[in-house]
Amino acid sequence: MWKPNPRICNTIDMIIDWNVNQVISDCQKMYRGANDNYETGYNNWPCKQDLYRVKFAVDEMLKNTSGFAGESEWLEQLEKEKVWKALKK
Repeated sequence: MWKPNPRICNTIDMIIDWNVNQVISDCQKMYRGANDNYETGYNNWPCKQDLYRVKFAVDEMLKNTSGFAGESEWLEQLEKEKVWKALKK
């Protein structure tokens, strides 16, 4: 039986061929490499540079992306969760 593909946006039928969890996982690898106490700064610094490259690329893409309905509420909710997480520490 045919099932709809959950990785296709239903409004414009855009195929999503990336995995956001993998992107985050790759960034976490860079983070761990940048903070590895068993390595020297010579090896840590390129990992941090990669994190900066990702940050700058994402910042530029977000700056050039339209706003969407519900976006500010979604971001507000994420900020609240971030604050609660910090307060629980």
